[in-house]
Amino acid sequence: MGSCEALGSPMQTEFPVTPGIELVLDGPEKPFELVPVLHGKRKRSGLMKEEISIFTNMTTVVKEVATAIRESKTLDVHPDLYGVVVEQGGFNNEALMATLGHLLDNKARGVGFVAMADAHRVLWLRRWVGKHYY
Repeated sequence: MGSCEALGSPMQTEFPVTPGIELVLDGPEKPFELVPVLHGKRKRSGLMKEEISIFTNMTTVVKEVATAIRESKTLDVHPDLYGVVVEQGGFNNEALMATLGHLLDNKARGVGFVAMADAHRVLWLRRWVGKHYY
């Protein structure tokens, strides 16, 4: 509709001509239905079975490589860490094992804990257990 014309009267416009596509007009004066010509080409949707098989095999190989890397990781722990943590008095075994797990995950803290004096270890354990365990 044009901006200054009454409702119901169509706006007169020229349509650009696109090669290979014929325009379909709706209305009573339509002589016959015209459709776009696509030359029988269709988009390929999804993946082919061969591609799915390749991706599945690649996924399996990557998982195996990741497992091999994890298994070959060397465990670098201070040799006295377990004994120093477990021998601390005044704490239950659950708290000591949680502390040992934390110190094993954080190598620098574990080495520092072994190097501390006994009084400082007790202070560190009280603070850490109080903050994280209880």
